[in-house]
Amino acid sequence: MMGIAIIANNKEDLADYFKITDLNQAIYYTMSDAAELECLILDVNPDVDLDLIFRPLENHRASEMLLGKEKAKGKGVRRHASWLRLYAIRFQKNAYLITGGAIKLTGTMQEREHTLEELRRLEMVRNMLIGEGVTDLDGFSDLVETMQI
Repeated sequence: MMGIAIIANNKEDLADYFKITDLNQAIYYTMSDAAELECLILDVNPDVDLDLIFRPLENHRASEMLLGKEKAKGKGVRRHASWLRLYAIRFQKNAYLITGGAIKLTGTMQEREHTLEELRRLEMVRNMLIGEGVTDLDGFSDLVETMQI
């Protein structure tokens, strides 16, 4: 229930950025959004396009990059955007390695330690993959086999 603690500990951000002051309502929104995002991510239907869910982490990035840093967010409920985020490395179309997630209640990830930690983890995983020579899904599969994970 780390997410509930994040909401409670950052209630000023919730009020300032999303104009929500009722913590119970915020918790309800978070749980609803999480359930919906989980269904989208775990959908095994071959027609599901994860590229519609994940977007570049950097809002201004216009082109694809090797092992791109990506984010997915819930659809949001009722009157506000979602603060729920998943962070991932993109190998290729519809192939992502999720590195973590957070409740993001501020404009940038650098503004709070818990989101900054997710940013560090994303970069660390990307650097490790590049350091291991992994540039695509096949390379990742080979790495996993070698590591016997």
